[in-house]
Amino acid sequence: MSTLERQINSRYDDPDTYSGNRPPDWEARRKTVYRHDNWTCQSCGRQSGPHAGNEGVRLHAHHIVPLSEGGSNRLSNLETLCEPCHQNQHDHDIFTGDWVGDGPHVYTVGSLRATARGIFVALAIALWAILVVRVIALSAGYAPMAMEIEAALLVGATLLASVVVVSKPLLVTSVLGFVAAVMTAFAWTDFGWSPELALIGVIVWPPVILGAWAIACDYIQ
Repeated sequence: MSTLERQINSRYDDPDTYSGNRPPDWEARRKTVYRHDNWTCQSCGRQSGPHAGNEGVRLHAHHIVPLSEGGSNRLSNLETLCEPCHQNQHDHDIFTGDWVGDGPHVYTVGSLRATARGIFVALAIALWAILVVRVIALSAGYAPMAMEIEAALLVGATLLASVVVVSKPLLVTSVLGFVAAVMTAFAWTDFGWSPELALIGVIVWPPVILGAWAIACDYIQ
């Protein structure tokens, strides 16, 4: 379950449980629908949101069965429509009252979208990966540098790598997963079931697991 879905209160599925035209958790509901529909209008197929950057059209969460006809705010009764298609579904002007849409301005930061937890996870993944690379380099015979230089390189590389993790979390996690799988396979070939295999697993798999967890929890998008 994503962070947005955890913000949805099922009691507000019923429109009689709140006052006004929209439930208090409407923001979480509509954005969950956008993601479920891959930011794609379910009528015309036009893609917006992160697919289109600032050039996309506004997206709306549309009630398939209108509330006035007994419909609910359940996610199963909501679908993503672009602004023109949403207007075409109604015989009145939908731009009066407290309508809420999501325009391309929301995506001006591009793919760099992460919560505070996501940024922390990105830093942890980057630091872990860089430390592993440095340990491998030292074990391969590369001489250690002065402590001040080592520290500066570590901090700089971690900050740079964390930006990559935040902007491309799925790609980074996939690459780390592939590397971890290859290293595990070689370790299995060399050592079989052994403390050495367990040690290598403890070294190479944590950032992969951490990245997958952050993506699943919607901390890094």
